[in-house]
Amino acid sequence: MLTSATPQHRRHRWRILSASLFWAVSALTARPDVTLTPTGTPQIWQHTEFVIQGVPESANNFDPDKIRLDAVVTTPSGRQLVVPAYWTEGFTGTIANGEERIQPDGSSGWRLRLTPTEAGEHKLTLQLGRNAQTPQPVAESRFTVTGSAPQGQHGWVRIADDRLYFETSDGNPLRLIGENTCWAQRGGTFEYERWFEAMQRSGQNFARLWMCPWWLGIEQAKDSLVRYNMDAAHRLDRIFELAEKHGIYLMLCLEFHGMFQVDNPHWGGSGNWWPRNPYHVDNGGTCRNPNDFFTDKDARHNYQKRLRYLIARYSANPRLLAWQFFNEIDNVYKPHLLQGPDVASWHQDVGHWLKAHDPYGHLVTTSLTGGSDRPEIWSLPEMDFAVYHSYGDPAPARLLAELSADFQRRYRKPMMIGEFGVDWRGWGGAIDPHMRGQRQALWSGALGGTVGAAVSWWWEEIEADNVYPVYAALSGILTRGGWHQGAWRPAKVDPQPMIAPGRVGEPLPDGGVFFGKVTLNQMGWKNLSGEAAITGALAASRASESLSAYLRGADEPARQRPLRLDACWASDASVTVHVNELNGDALLVAKIDGREVSRSPMALPPASASRRGTTDQEVVIKVPPGRHQVELSNAGSAWLYIDTLRTHGIQEAGFPDGWRYRAETVALRTADKAILYVVSPYAVFPAGAQKYRLPVQHSESVALQEWPVGRYQIRWYDPKSGREIAATEQAAQLGKLPLTVPDFEEDIAGLVEPVK
Repeated sequence: MLTSATPQHRRHRWRILSASLFWAVSALTARPDVTLTPTGTPQIWQHTEFVIQGVPESANNFDPDKIRLDAVVTTPSGRQLVVPAYWTEGFTGTIANGEERIQPDGSSGWRLRLTPTEAGEHKLTLQLGRNAQTPQPVAESRFTVTGSAPQGQHGWVRIADDRLYFETSDGNPLRLIGENTCWAQRGGTFEYERWFEAMQRSGQNFARLWMCPWWLGIEQAKDSLVRYNMDAAHRLDRIFELAEKHGIYLMLCLEFHGMFQVDNPHWGGSGNWWPRNPYHVDNGGTCRNPNDFFTDKDARHNYQKRLRYLIARYSANPRLLAWQFFNEIDNVYKPHLLQGPDVASWHQDVGHWLKAHDPYGHLVTTSLTGGSDRPEIWSLPEMDFAVYHSYGDPAPARLLAELSADFQRRYRKPMMIGEFGVDWRGWGGAIDPHMRGQRQALWSGALGGTVGAAVSWWWEEIEADNVYPVYAALSGILTRGGWHQGAWRPAKVDPQPMIAPGRVGEPLPDGGVFFGKVTLNQMGWKNLSGEAAITGALAASRASESLSAYLRGADEPARQRPLRLDACWASDASVTVHVNELNGDALLVAKIDGREVSRSPMALPPASASRRGTTDQEVVIKVPPGRHQVELSNAGSAWLYIDTLRTHGIQEAGFPDGWRYRAETVALRTADKAILYVVSPYAVFPAGAQKYRLPVQHSESVALQEWPVGRYQIRWYDPKSGREIAATEQAAQLGKLPLTVPDFEEDIAGLVEPVK
């Protein structure tokens, strides 16, 4: 989306096979002046940088076709790693009047970053190639690493055997709580000092970064093709240092989708960077249009040079969780500029190349636009885990858990909720003032089978509004429940959360009459059922789980679906539809019980008829008394957007067969422990989001299924504060552990463990 560890104990040192504290380098060619000097004390699982001197000059030290410097490292076990060296130019950063200032310090040279993973004697051969010729050895070293990994160092991140979660090289589980921190403002990397410190204090361990034109992009300016931006590289170095200090794992997003956009009107056109893309033929590249980037062999070769540089400079850092190729690349698919099959093929080929050349085997992924799921991408073996971006999704506690199960079933790989927001257009404080939607997403991510809590997009607002206590409460409860350790999996619960029936039951004998707004799903990327029974105020507030605000036209036949309201109508009843946005010519058709009652043509002014624009049109549909289904559809060509749907005169009723709204539960379990999160039916976002107080839920019950016999203690917590509010004991019999939930208003969390 687009909007605005400290080094541990140094007990184990590398024993250098020379009389001094730097490496003995043996000249193998006529260049006895090539030397390597460590700048620190290397240890297992800690990266160390080496200064390489005596390398001949080149016309472009960033271009491996001009000059290529590789270290071939043979480990004690016989494994060989090829680690590229990189050219750097030094910068220093200061802060003045709240603004970071980056200045060259005059230094430059070749560097090599290594992270040893084994104890014992290592052999390093330095190879040099010029002008695309085969690299030849120029120096050799033998060195010994003693001891084991320092405390707190766990190695690289990989996929766990359960295919649900991540773990580190030593087998420790790694479950994530974090935020997007994609770019900074005037304070630059000094803002990351504040963010990462606050994140660490609140129990977070993950952040996502963007390499984009205005932040951290080393090859996004017109003149930067294979001539990389060193001040951006310096900033990224510093962010990695801060991540180590504060225990944060980083996902590095390598490309902003706007680099391939030309005429997208969103954000005032500020995201249309293709004319400035260095791969554009006018800027020295080989691509005449954006899709050429994904098919042109020369463009791919140049991009692989960038990947090589990033591998050389950053892959040795164990805080690098994953390479992420793109942010939401399908934002630029047809009818815009990119061809989906070409993009998918690129991910396969370049993903394979990256895996073959990253000596430490970091995870690889990409990302798609909000609500998007493209099997041709996620089914690729080169994509280690799937990423889903969730914005404005109703009932996030239920939905994100369901999505996780669906992704697992289809792709058999971990899933991350890589961006989350209650609204994609802004932080959403006005529509989620009590943070109910935010909490539901965080907890569902943590307990619903994804790799961790949902990752909020709005990092600056999290700091400004001091949302860190919400994260601290989440982390504290999860830690007490043992979430960071052990083999967890989603638990089966009864009753299972579900969407309400689409048909209404009988009117309530003592029911009143409802007048009010029916909440619609404002995000246009999902195909919902399109049917809702409006039984009263609660059903109207939760209709966004079934009803979309978008009515698609003939231009999108696969997504065309009517909107149906089933209700018991009183006298003088009506439905008022207000349309405020169109994508061309539309025709709103209203039916009652299948009989057409009105047609309302809608069109933009001639000057904007061929593109998306705003409108202000209202249609009122009179409904006779009794049980009726009102249907709204679009017989035009383009979509229309209903910003307000109001009903007047609905009799309160029940659902068929006694169905009723229940609290919704998402839970995670081990063999005999569980962590569960329960949401009031009146708080399922966006229902009741703006109400200060909600009805207290009395004697709600939930049962954990397939549970071993015994007595269990359940400790209950307030997810807002992390405070323990009750403790109970209950017995499991016949494969069920019934739980009586203490009285609560919005949501409540529980920890289940055997009575000792």
